[in-house]
Amino acid sequence: MNIGSQNSVSNRNTNFYGLNRVIQKRIYNNPEFLKAIPDIYKREKGSVGNLPKDLFNLFKTNSKQENAKKIADVKEALNVLSDILLEIEDEKIKNGKKLNKSNLFNPFLPLIAKVHIQPERIPRIISDIRRKFTPSKDVISGIAEKGEKYLEGKFKEIGVIKEKDKLSLKYLDQGKFKNTFKLRLLNEKGEDIIHPKVILSFKPQNKLLEQINLVVSMMSEYFQSYAPKKFVTIIDNILSHASVKVVPPAERDKYRSSLLNIYSKMKTIGEVPELNSLLTAKAKDEIKYNGIGAEANITQFVKKAAGHPLDKSDYIDVYYLNLNNNIGISEFSDASLPEITQNINLHKYGLFHDDLMMNRNNLIAGRVIDYGGIKPLYGFRTLTNNKAARRYYHKLSQIKYKDDKKTQLERVKYWNKLYKLASEHKVSNHGDILISLEKSKRLIAPEYWFMLADVRKFL
Repeated sequence: MNIGSQNSVSNRNTNFYGLNRVIQKRIYNNPEFLKAIPDIYKREKGSVGNLPKDLFNLFKTNSKQENAKKIADVKEALNVLSDILLEIEDEKIKNGKKLNKSNLFNPFLPLIAKVHIQPERIPRIISDIRRKFTPSKDVISGIAEKGEKYLEGKFKEIGVIKEKDKLSLKYLDQGKFKNTFKLRLLNEKGEDIIHPKVILSFKPQNKLLEQINLVVSMMSEYFQSYAPKKFVTIIDNILSHASVKVVPPAERDKYRSSLLNIYSKMKTIGEVPELNSLLTAKAKDEIKYNGIGAEANITQFVKKAAGHPLDKSDYIDVYYLNLNNNIGISEFSDASLPEITQNINLHKYGLFHDDLMMNRNNLIAGRVIDYGGIKPLYGFRTLTNNKAARRYYHKLSQIKYKDDKKTQLERVKYWNKLYKLASEHKVSNHGDILISLEKSKRLIAPEYWFMLADVRKFL
């Protein structure tokens, strides 16, 4: 796998140019590439991005050597913190194994039937079952407190905070691919020393797969534990009491037949091949756009493409991620952040945010807090891989007037100007311009296409 040569560039403060430059260049959508790249750029030790500037300023000195040492110490402390916080995922496995299988799966039977009815919903249903493995609030709080105690001690030792200061680490929420914690640094009066941050604890692939495999294994044991007559009684009772939204009355026989089909396969071969295929395909697709590698790639690409700091944008800034240790830091979104004056338009980079469309919880205080699920627009992958083509596409999209007709006519005029330059090879990047023009036709209403130069020559 050829992923480019390592750049010989000096370190300045928290920047790591070799790995950063590669990962911000384009959207890769290649989990194997993103998994392998830290082993090529070994100097960076998996580090992507920078520590938050306000955090760095707490321990900054006039000595570059001392700063480098402290930065390395902070990052190593975060690596250890990652191991502590990932204990939550181990607890999920322990908790899942203790659950009563009937209590776990009976309520989900009408949904499990969708393997043969709405197969596209099955991965989400399995994910919802997996959430039932979540340990109690006390267990999660205990792990967070363990991480809090460790990180506070290390930050005092490094000189990030003073002896009388406090560090607070509180569990916020979980998603499919990460758990989040609110990090606060407080002075002796209980006041924030810097604006709160979010610790992103990414779930390693092996732990995710272990949990999914446990769900499927427990499901197999559940179905095999029932004699045929008993199981028929159970599903008839459950389906008859299911809400009409979950099981439409006219389709009750279809759901019953699906569950009996699943039961038969679990009894005879111990698995449902359709279920396994669905989960495997979905996992391969999701990992392209989620998890530590994909989100490091996406966040760095968006920041580079935007060309300006994100502190006043409608996307939260993800400062630092470590590909080797599944840990990251982002800003905490609340009303005390600077007013939003810039909007990130993913479409001009050939991207859209699939998870944002499906989950509005990803938008807090007007800012997008999660980059997982950002995907290439259908047919627009070339824009994510071609900076020059993106630039011309963006220029055309910025031609806007109050009068829509004038907007369309001016866009046609500019489009034709570029087409003439590119088709006659009067500019060095004519190939990139032609790619951009092909994609940017969507910015011009179809009723004006007859005015475009490439169409007119055939009229």
